Amino acid sequence: MEFLQFASDVGFPIAAATGGMYFVYLTQKFLLDSVLEKIKSLIGIIKQLDKRVTAMSCDITKIDDLASTALNIPQEKDRPRPPPVESKD
Repeated sequence: MEFLQFASDVGFPIAAATGGMYFVYLTQKFLLDSVLEKIKSLIGIIKQLDKRVTAMSCDITKIDDLASTALNIPQEKDRPRPPPVESKD
């Protein structure tokens, strides 16, 4: 009955448009909530991959140092060093 009273007060086209906009709002809210959950999971995956890449970079640097020392190859002095990796263990 409230809808009929509202429709008679403002007119049926305005009441129908208001109802349609509410439906659009609910649909948009549902879609954005699902997208937000996916974005959060992707951010977590990207952070884990970044940690792995940093750890691998440090490991490769250590292997390079060991191989250079074992084969008596002079090391580059201006070579950039990756930041140390914080281990969770």
